[in-house]
Amino acid sequence: MPESKETPIGDSNGERRTETRLFTNARVEIAGVDLAGNSFRDFTKVKNFSDVGCQFQTQIPLRCGAVVAIKPLGPAGQCRPEEPFKLFEIVWTARCAPGWLVGARSLEGEELENVEFPPANYTASHTDK
Repeated sequence: MPESKETPIGDSNGERRTETRLFTNARVEIAGVDLAGNSFRDFTKVKNFSDVGCQFQTQIPLRCGAVVAIKPLGPAGQCRPEEPFKLFEIVWTARCAPGWLVGARSLEGEELENVEFPPANYTASHTDK
């Protein structure tokens, strides 16, 4: 994902994070299951990311512990077939205008049991942001 600013976390702002967080507005596609159990696909931007997770805004209410699949899009929001979806676990959500701010932890390399997310060939309505 393209980066716009690099900020070490845990130094001057009092947070416990020790990884470097990169701030960006990279466009992504997010797929998962919402609070009502319905499959969704949403197009949004990642606000920041690090080796361990990312933060994004969505209009879809998500629950902590849910797993979502996130795929980077091209600069104009186009699908990039060579880019695979990567799995993330929702670790926190916060209400914000006009939806939800979400923190997600990367599940890259972890074994997953009973993960719920839409199959690759599903169709669902989406909100383009």
